[in-house]
Amino acid sequence: MAKIYFICGFIGSGKTTYAKKLAKQQPAFRFTIDEWMIPLYGEHMEREVFDARFDTLTALFKASAEELLGLGTSVIFDFGLWGEAERRAMSCWAKSINVEYEMIYLDVSYQACCERAYSRNLKRGDQAYEMTPEMMAMFWDKFEKPSANEKITWLEL
Repeated sequence: MAKIYFICGFIGSGKTTYAKKLAKQQPAFRFTIDEWMIPLYGEHMEREVFDARFDTLTALFKASAEELLGLGTSVIFDFGLWGEAERRAMSCWAKSINVEYEMIYLDVSYQACCERAYSRNLKRGDQAYEMTPEMMAMFWDKFEKPSANEKITWLEL
């Protein structure tokens, strides 16, 4: 039976690496937001512009996911899902289309995420955003770890 996997975690937590591995194991089609945002729109942009483009791609990915699920193909959303409201919205969407889903949180320390992000800066190409210490700190302040009330699978990597 086709299923949706939502991969959430902070920058550098290993979401895309994990999503690629999971896509091979299941098999599943992978929607990795950075792999679309950067080639289509470039690297850094104003927050409002980023959010609007993110929302557009999310809507397209959800519509495509529904078609893939209808064909019996599982899908993976490698988005980060930093906030409880975002995770709840995706869970509600999955329930509304009557599809089994799993929310997977990659629990990695801030320090490890920073080390991975800075290492990735050296070889990122057009598949990942460049991250500075200032950006990591700013984004960490916006990140909401899942609460005990959320239905989520915790993975420590």
